[in-house]
Amino acid sequence: MLLTDIIESQSNQFSATERKLVAYIRANPNIIFKTITEVIEESGVGYGSIIRFCKKIGCEGFQDFKIRLATENTGDQENAEKEEDSLLGKYRKMVFKQLDVTLRNTEDKNIVEVAKTIMKARKIIILGFGGSFPMAEEFAYRLIRMGFDNVSLDADNHMQSYRVSLLNKEDAVFVFSFSGTTKEILDTVTVAKKMQAKIISFTNHVKSPLVKLSDLCLITAIRIPALEAELGTRLPFYFLIEVLTNYLYDTYQEVRDALKITYDSVAKKQM
Repeated sequence: MLLTDIIESQSNQFSATERKLVAYIRANPNIIFKTITEVIEESGVGYGSIIRFCKKIGCEGFQDFKIRLATENTGDQENAEKEEDSLLGKYRKMVFKQLDVTLRNTEDKNIVEVAKTIMKARKIIILGFGGSFPMAEEFAYRLIRMGFDNVSLDADNHMQSYRVSLLNKEDAVFVFSFSGTTKEILDTVTVAKKMQAKIISFTNHVKSPLVKLSDLCLITAIRIPALEAELGTRLPFYFLIEVLTNYLYDTYQEVRDALKITYDSVAKKQM
């Protein structure tokens, strides 16, 4: 494991002083050329704390830490080439291509508009079937963590139909469907449309029945065979969820406040 990876993996175990030293290391990649005296003066962290930190991450001392860090930096190019040829590297390359396509097909203004819809909605219904249900579940989880207690998610299609039949123009329905052609989803969305709820879809195909029913769409547009799509299309959707929920967090103070409250509610359950 690289030192940088070790530091990241142990970050939750560091003291305030050690986190201060980590911040200094990240901001000063030329630390490998510095003496421990210089690091003490510039970082404001004491000698003993630096030595304890080095030992905590598996180094014998500060000098050993610098040598290992320098060795890692020297081998970056070689390591990168090995990674590209590895099994993980191959699939990382594929994922990057998928994310690039998603980026080209999703405009910032759509993310902003979807966020505004979430903030204003009286009720939020989230729909997804089969392989799309875990994405719907992830989205619902994040919204609830951020204080949206008006969120409903059901796996049962009848229950979904019951809920959307009671919506109105103040409500929003979020739909996850890779194909945009699943009959049960389309039937439920059609009912929601009749009730004048706002329809927001996460889908892969811009020319699909679901898109025609939607008021807003976030499109991945990944070109992949149908069978492979059963396994290989989730990350772009999770990427969109990540972008949207982080935008909500960065933009709205009430979302940040709610996330802290929900975090505090389970903090004592962590060891």
